[in-house]
Amino acid sequence: MTLSMKAQYVCRMAFAVSLVMSGSRAGVAQTPAAQFVGSDHATAKDFAGTWNWMYKDKRFATMTLNLDGNQLAGTVTNEWMSMNEQGRITGAESRPGSSVITKASMNNGKLSIVEKTDGEELEWAMTLTSPTTAELRIAGADAPANAEAIRLEKVWSEPPVDK
Repeated sequence: MTLSMKAQYVCRMAFAVSLVMSGSRAGVAQTPAAQFVGSDHATAKDFAGTWNWMYKDKRFATMTLNLDGNQLAGTVTNEWMSMNEQGRITGAESRPGSSVITKASMNNGKLSIVEKTDGEELEWAMTLTSPTTAELRIAGADAPANAEAIRLEKVWSEPPVDK
């Protein structure tokens, strides 16, 4: 083998190795996303945990969902929100106290929640967007159709979920 043939061989091998290595790294980078099965197949266990309700990257409420068998139950810290005519959230803040989740049911991978606060029942619909994030929308007959979703961040679960 001449020097130029060796150089060509080394370049080809280096190129082949770089392709293999970049493919390996891409596979590793995609592993966490590949583990998320999507909200259509989510179970009650996927929703169990402690969720922070976020507005402008700040927590304004916390919801705890506990799994007892196949049934979810829990609490939500009291909160206040305002929306404009377009359904956009214009303000959100925490309030003292908490309310009880009186009903939680699964339907096609989505969680419907009924929260009882100050004698009133509020309905919510929760959809997972990843193992540690979700969207929460006000639901029910009186809910505005264009209501903006509240971003939720999971801060605790049993067993822990990798971010």
